[in-house]
Amino acid sequence: MERFEIKFAKEAAKQYKRLPKEYRSLVDIALSRLSEGLELDLKPAGGQKDVYRIRVGKYRVLFVKFNRTMLVFRVSPRGEAYKR
Repeated sequence: MERFEIKFAKEAAKQYKRLPKEYRSLVDIALSRLSEGLELDLKPAGGQKDVYRIRVGKYRVLFVKFNRTMLVFRVSPRGEAYKR
């Protein structure tokens, strides 16, 4: 897997800051692994082009892939993550 630069959209940054401390550290680990190109639970989000998700416990991190940059646009609980 290749290396990526991780950026947060404004709303995703707010959602990230509101996470419980233990989940914030787990999200940090997952995004670090992604930026380094290591294996993790990364899957395409259903029905949307270039949109992916990372599963972090009961939370989902949704992002869009642009060349070598990943833009995180949502960090929310599983039940709410896929709602528009």
